[in-house]
Amino acid sequence: MHSKRLFTPGPVSVHPVVLRAAAEPPLDHHHRAFAHLLGRVEERLQRLFRTQSPVAILTCSATGAHEAVARMLHADGGEAIVCTLGRFSHRWATLLERGGVTVHRVESPWGENIALDQLAMALGAYPRARSLWIVHSETSTGVLTPLADIAQLARQIAPDIILCVDAVSSLGIHPLWMDEWGVDIVIASSQKGVGGLPGLALVAANDRARRMMSNSPATLYFDLHAAFDALRRGTTPFTPAVTLIRALDAALELIEQEGLERRWERYRRDAQYLRRRLCRAGYRLFGEGSSYAVTVGYLPTELPNLVEILDDRYGFIIARGQEQYANVLFRIGHCGWYRRSDLRQLADALEEVIRGNMA
Repeated sequence: MHSKRLFTPGPVSVHPVVLRAAAEPPLDHHHRAFAHLLGRVEERLQRLFRTQSPVAILTCSATGAHEAVARMLHADGGEAIVCTLGRFSHRWATLLERGGVTVHRVESPWGENIALDQLAMALGAYPRARSLWIVHSETSTGVLTPLADIAQLARQIAPDIILCVDAVSSLGIHPLWMDEWGVDIVIASSQKGVGGLPGLALVAANDRARRMMSNSPATLYFDLHAAFDALRRGTTPFTPAVTLIRALDAALELIEQEGLERRWERYRRDAQYLRRRLCRAGYRLFGEGSSYAVTVGYLPTELPNLVEILDDRYGFIIARGQEQYANVLFRIGHCGWYRRSDLRQLADALEEVIRGNMA
């Protein structure tokens, strides 16, 4: 029997320090100790996002944060441009359309990156578009979009458009310089690259974006003005998940102890190591594989149950592909906490399975 080791794209395994923080005695969110905790967490988040803008913490998944931003920016409908290149970017397009927004898609095949020339054409063709939506790291395909180049392109062609970025699996894994690159809104979550427990969404919004948000949105819980106003007072507009915020604080402290640059380099090395081992063993990788948050490969024809074998025989939990690729691909997440020996043992198991099946 093996203890289970989680290598899914998310949620992810977390450091024991994070689990211990979550197990601390309850804290009243009206107490001054919570205001101190929240202030420290926001300062750490600002350093992680590389921004001077406020970072609100919502008790929900990242999808809730996307809905909040969509409702605040598009309370009256309007138009948006969405670059679609995988499951999550398609989800944001659907979310906007459900809110009455006219969505102009810039489509890319799964596994391929955004075509900047097509994006430039869309920015010029739809001058009334209020927002541009980008997934920085698409965990359904393993593609990392060139966010700095996209931001520069948007400022040149459509300087007034609000650039909204999904950084759920890139924050803490890849460089992201919100202020320097001119990104207006960044949405992330407590799990995946940040290394906390699931259940919190993070929204950073600059002054320009907040001015564009409706002052009377048709939502109460997802009113970001209320969230940012409460943040200035050291509180939240509704009862927060205090335990998760404590865990997030511990995860952010671990990031600062390691150092962001060293962390980015560690994830790069780990992803490249696993991909070399996979290719050497005979697996085929999917798409361009530019994100270090997840490695995506084809299920060997003779091993359609690879995911189940790794779980049952070795105790490694990885993920299948999504939607039309559910029976075609497997996905291995790199975002969580693990020892390098765990990664080596996972590579050993993958090699043993495919060689044993070929024997």
